[in-house]
Amino acid sequence: MTLPFVFLAIFLVGFVIAVVGGLVRRILNPASLCDGVVVPAHEHWAGMKTPRSDFFVSFITVFGLVALILDGTTPTPPLRTVLVAAAVGLLGSIVLRAWMCRACDPQRGLKCCGAEATVIKAIPEGGFGQVEVDVGGCTVKLAARTISSESIPAGTPVTIVSRHESVVIVEVKA
Repeated sequence: MTLPFVFLAIFLVGFVIAVVGGLVRRILNPASLCDGVVVPAHEHWAGMKTPRSDFFVSFITVFGLVALILDGTTPTPPLRTVLVAAAVGLLGSIVLRAWMCRACDPQRGLKCCGAEATVIKAIPEGGFGQVEVDVGGCTVKLAARTISSESIPAGTPVTIVSRHESVVIVEVKA
């Protein structure tokens, strides 16, 4: 077994796991990573919403691809190829995690105060529901609570009054 074959196998294993595991879908549509709820960035970076496996899979995929390209196009020693590929793989994984984190950043929720939204999951009395709002041309689903003690059924138009952590506070549109 030659070294290029090992690099190719590493790349293919990472790529297949990424496709089967849905990583490719989450890269193309990072908002789906949030599961419809905008979470604080520190929770995201702690891995609460991004599976650690995504970080590992992206690392081995980028590592395998870069190592294969370096080995095939440059006369570098194998150790240097592995070190450069590992560094690029780590950098690629960090960039990917930052890209996914951007979609879940609660700062997007700050711009929606006063905006009109639609309840998509009923908000029970004293509980949580979900609203859909257009923020900067992007439809975002946010966890929501009601400002009053009444429940709000799905489909009701509401106004976002404020935001607390990753939850917006809404009232029925008058």
